[in-house]
Amino acid sequence: MANLRQNLNILFTGISSSDSEPTVSLLRAARLNPRAEQAASEAQLRQQLNERSWDLILFAENDSLSLEQLADVVKNHSKDIPVVVIAPDNATCHRMNGLKHRAAAVVPSGEKELLALVVRRELYHLENRRRRRQAEFLLVESEKRCHELLHSSTDAITLIDKQNHFIYMNPAFQALLGLDSSESYGNLSIEMLASGEELSALKEIITEYHRDPSVNRELDLLAKRKDGSQFQANLFLSQARFERSLCTQVIVRTPQEDAAMESLAEQDLVTGLKNQVFLAKRLDQSVQAAVRADQEVNLLYITLDNFNGVKAEIGVNGADAVVRDVADILQKMVNRAHVLTRYNLDAFAIIYGDADSQKAVDVAERIRHAIERNITEVAGAKIQTTCSIGVTPINADSASAQEVLRLAQTASESVRGKNKSGNGVHLHIPVEQDEDDGLSVKKLRNAIKENQFKLLFQPVVSLRGEHESVYEVLLRLLDKDENQISPNMFMTMLDHAEVSVELDRWVIAESIRQLAEEQNKGHKNRLFINLTGRSLEDPRLLHWIRDQLKEHNVAGDSLIFQFSESDASSYLRYANIFAQGLVQLHATACIKHYGSSIDSENVLRHVPAKYIKLDGSFVQELDDPDKHEAFDKLVEPLRLGEKTVIAPLVEGTNVMSKLFRSGVHYIQGYYLQAPRERMDYDFFTDG
Repeated sequence: MANLRQNLNILFTGISSSDSEPTVSLLRAARLNPRAEQAASEAQLRQQLNERSWDLILFAENDSLSLEQLADVVKNHSKDIPVVVIAPDNATCHRMNGLKHRAAAVVPSGEKELLALVVRRELYHLENRRRRRQAEFLLVESEKRCHELLHSSTDAITLIDKQNHFIYMNPAFQALLGLDSSESYGNLSIEMLASGEELSALKEIITEYHRDPSVNRELDLLAKRKDGSQFQANLFLSQARFERSLCTQVIVRTPQEDAAMESLAEQDLVTGLKNQVFLAKRLDQSVQAAVRADQEVNLLYITLDNFNGVKAEIGVNGADAVVRDVADILQKMVNRAHVLTRYNLDAFAIIYGDADSQKAVDVAERIRHAIERNITEVAGAKIQTTCSIGVTPINADSASAQEVLRLAQTASESVRGKNKSGNGVHLHIPVEQDEDDGLSVKKLRNAIKENQFKLLFQPVVSLRGEHESVYEVLLRLLDKDENQISPNMFMTMLDHAEVSVELDRWVIAESIRQLAEEQNKGHKNRLFINLTGRSLEDPRLLHWIRDQLKEHNVAGDSLIFQFSESDASSYLRYANIFAQGLVQLHATACIKHYGSSIDSENVLRHVPAKYIKLDGSFVQELDDPDKHEAFDKLVEPLRLGEKTVIAPLVEGTNVMSKLFRSGVHYIQGYYLQAPRERMDYDFFTDG
């Protein structure tokens, strides 16, 4: 799945349109997706705060609005919005004034990289505060729900405090012990459950639990009821919360109940394997063991490819037969020392009890091969399926069982990201980048010189039945181990490093060279090539492009040069000249991230671009019907202006009909195809 930009609603106060555009461009390069508006006065500020939610306010002192006024307005609106002050210089008085009026940070106007880092930090803190408030609300709701479930549970459950006194008994517990529901149990202790040696054992296990409540405890004992009669019981002690306080939950089961619960709650009835309830418990234990005792293992997540298609073809019963066959294969191949479970309808999970991730990958490959060779016969039909397997280690750095499972699922999904049909294995190892290994301007220059970049191609597909092969060119840097590095890791240094023009020229030259190779094979393709703002003001670029086209005998109409709306706004005159020059070469211009800045209409009016690529955030929001009207308002003037409109970041069919009705001409996204090294998308079948 594509790594989507983080949306950012930003309000500029005291900062002009011309001064705000470089900031918007900087934030976009820092992998943010800014939606900007301006408030030049206190009245406009109040209006903007009333109309929508804001993530950040960028403020510069001005005659119309002081920092003190801004702070009071934000406070009166009870808004949690970080304010970053842009100061004229680095003087201490500006920082003092900012802190005095509750500003989150004060940044000197010339410090672009510092501003990007501060904005990132404040967004991170804001998101954490929002999550905390949401978590507190959900916690209250969850505790209410848990209390309802406790009360209605058929399990005998009680809660005790640190002195072992009962603070809650559910009806099933009261019935098991023969207590009247009207009786007060505040002065009763759990020690009433046993006597003699049994009581000593109960006290000992409770003492051990209180010493380390993070480890659950279990005890079999001969318990007694209120009337003195006895019964065999299993006690399970775990940590819980009751009325916002920590306490101990005790579940009391008889042997018959325990066996029934094991069978129903932890077993998959289709395959006979353990299910996701059991997996969750064992994953928690594995993460705890890795963190506390360095007992590292690996998690394999196995997803059956095209399972929904198989189910549609042969029905639910037939699909169950395929699943049972796969389960039989796994049981034969996976030693009982490892944990094998069926996680959901089309997925299995294995906790592989070895720290060596390469061994886990080798096992995964053997499993993949065995499933691929298997043929299931259902009602005379022979069904063959494949699987995508994600592998991730469980070690001392693992955050939680849920996070480990998510990483393994992501690794499994990435197999299908590389190959639509799946049938592969991917190992995901979270890597922390060493600061000493970071990218530098010098390394980028050397990478250009040494040809350490490569191009990827992502299809841009017509919604209107146009039979043409169109791709966007995407850039990747190769590290010393030939691993791909996304531009997000190095684009932030290009604006001030004077290397963006060199890199843009490398991309253009390589794109034209590969176009020529495809042309010699009889393939006529067109390419969207990205340009940075610095290249727009390069007076020699158009002549250089003309020479490249001539040298490789490639037609100019094969090229569409796209640049961001922010760059077009910042280099408006040069963008206009460049777009007009492209027409003479029979090439065309495209404005991307359209609608993301406060200067959209002005850019559209002054830059003669045939193609307009919408900002991806508008497409992502189409899942919300309330956003459809705003989307239509964005597209309508483009349609009337006879612009060719492109929607990026299309990740499913659910938005296709809406895009078509709105007048969008082309779509692009991982749903169609992830970026690949070759121009090999089948436009005429899938387009």
